[in-house]
Amino acid sequence: MDNLVAYNGLRLGPYLLVEEVGCGGLGRVFRAIDERSGRTVAVKILHSKFSNNRKFLGLFHRELLIISHLHHKNIVSYLDGGFQPPMCYLVTDFIEGLSGYALMRKVGRLPPLVALCIMLDVLQGLDHLHLHDTVHSDLSSPNILIDKYGRGLVTDFGLACEQDVENYKNYMVGTPGYYSPEHITEVPITPQSDLYCVGLILYEMIVGSRAVPALSNKNQILDLMQHINFRNIVCSERKMTHMIQKVLIHALSFSTKRRAQTADQLMFSLYVILKHYGIRYGRYAVLQYLIDKGLTDVKQNFPAQNIYRGFWTPNT
Repeated sequence: MDNLVAYNGLRLGPYLLVEEVGCGGLGRVFRAIDERSGRTVAVKILHSKFSNNRKFLGLFHRELLIISHLHHKNIVSYLDGGFQPPMCYLVTDFIEGLSGYALMRKVGRLPPLVALCIMLDVLQGLDHLHLHDTVHSDLSSPNILIDKYGRGLVTDFGLACEQDVENYKNYMVGTPGYYSPEHITEVPITPQSDLYCVGLILYEMIVGSRAVPALSNKNQILDLMQHINFRNIVCSERKMTHMIQKVLIHALSFSTKRRAQTADQLMFSLYVILKHYGIRYGRYAVLQYLIDKGLTDVKQNFPAQNIYRGFWTPNT
């Protein structure tokens, strides 16, 4: 059951599986049709190799429970789910758009202000998650989505955990290249770990390469984390360079005490920069970028000249 041919065209309850669109550590994701409404949805199905594994069944069940209680415009919406081993699945909105990873693969590095707008949306989703006492634990560029309207969303809660439990302590979890110091040291993962990952993604979007390479040696990773080269952040305007460097130094502090403490705090820092450059509506800014790059079929229906003063200051 773990190959595309086995799933393609099959039904899972009222859902007609159409095509595989992604594959993660816990399961495969398919674009599907809800035959009751004709609506396109995303169906994530637990890998069959885990159908009798208590650990992975537990992780999938926890993901299902967590996402079913989250309702926010910047978090992919839960619609349905089933947990009857060996068949375990969850159904969410199907997002027409690109992951952060796919976007960077298509366009390379992003204009700094576009990156800030995307991550401002991501932080809003994270803030909701953290206010519900939950840590994402695996935030990475493949796990953020940008829909065709320019909205950023958080997805994939396979490693999400409760804040007040020392989850994953002494375990190396997450995605290589998107670890926080807590991911690979003997301390629990916290909301500040998610904020560190926000900093990693933002750095990658602006610079075009990762702040910390995807390595497996813990000592090497920890050393690189303490020597991130913030001079790589260079914009065409010196003030923008300094403002973004300051935000990223705060987000990527090795010490959680010196790091941004809340998603709301980091959101405000991004908002200050965007306001300085005249961007009041971040989603419209991202949409304009997608339109100009030919990455959406949505038509512009807003006065760009009133929104984008300073918007096209590029990185150099």
